[in-house]
Amino acid sequence: MSLYKYSEAAQIGITAAFCFLVVADLVGNSLVCAVVLHNKIMRTPMNYLLVNLAAADMTVAVFIAARYIFTLIFTHPEGTAGDVVCKVITGEPFVWVGALASAFSLVCIALERYLAIKFPYDERKRITTTKLKRIVVLVWLLAVLWNMPLFMYARYDPINEFCLFKWPAANFSQIHSPLCAIVYGVLPITIMIYLYSKLVYKLWFRPTTSSTMAQQTKLRYCKKSARLVVTVSVIYSICWTPVLVVYVFSSFSKQQLYSAVHTTSIVLVTLNSAINPVLYSWQSNRFRKHILALFPFPCTRQRCRISHAKQVTSTDKDSKKTSGAQS
Repeated sequence: MSLYKYSEAAQIGITAAFCFLVVADLVGNSLVCAVVLHNKIMRTPMNYLLVNLAAADMTVAVFIAARYIFTLIFTHPEGTAGDVVCKVITGEPFVWVGALASAFSLVCIALERYLAIKFPYDERKRITTTKLKRIVVLVWLLAVLWNMPLFMYARYDPINEFCLFKWPAANFSQIHSPLCAIVYGVLPITIMIYLYSKLVYKLWFRPTTSSTMAQQTKLRYCKKSARLVVTVSVIYSICWTPVLVVYVFSSFSKQQLYSAVHTTSIVLVTLNSAINPVLYSWQSNRFRKHILALFPFPCTRQRCRISHAKQVTSTDKDSKKTSGAQS
């Protein structure tokens, strides 16, 4: 891969970083999907959106591995076969499809949290499981359609031994790159800032008076989930902004795109896809307990069962107290 003219040590370090982050991404996001799909209590609209986000992150990881790891260990075909392989495997099209699906999923999560707080008792104005199916299909359909130019113009360059884009006009990238920066960065980040600012104001600065224990518990849960999704969105913004800036800058510059700066920005993108499961485990006790329960370790399974039993016992006691008070 002659575009990467680093020292051997730097190349080994970059490849090792990609390998570690890709494996962490696939393992972590697979656990997220397993937790939601195997536990009925976790099957909420927001958690289903987190599963969709995990699927998008895994898409990014798989095709980053194909582009930056697998091309080092096998000989890339040339000619028409090479172009086809670039379009569907070793090129960037599916990386950007997963990235856009990830951005759209984060916007949907922000909207779901906002509607859940604004209309807590009106199902018609909230994102339900039925609506969610149509939303997920629309997210992936829009992600594929937006990236059709990448599928159309991805080509294998035998001189550089790398997949590049042969745009139909010299100034095509000067239009395409800024538009992508808006769609992937400016637009979703602006929407999330607006929704989360209203959400934070509602939960922390103008909270409703909670008289019952159930209302106080629900408020605490809403605050925890809000912290989680805000953190995920902030990290997305931090990790994706550099690569979008690099692409826009390179489209108006004669400097080579595939430089050390570009590679570092791609490492940040991979980090963003891998870190979300860590955030779920760190900020959500429920996610952490269910993830531990997936492993065949007696201590973790017993701990989760004890925790669940305590919850059931406390619920039974509360119900008995309530019934006693009513009688």
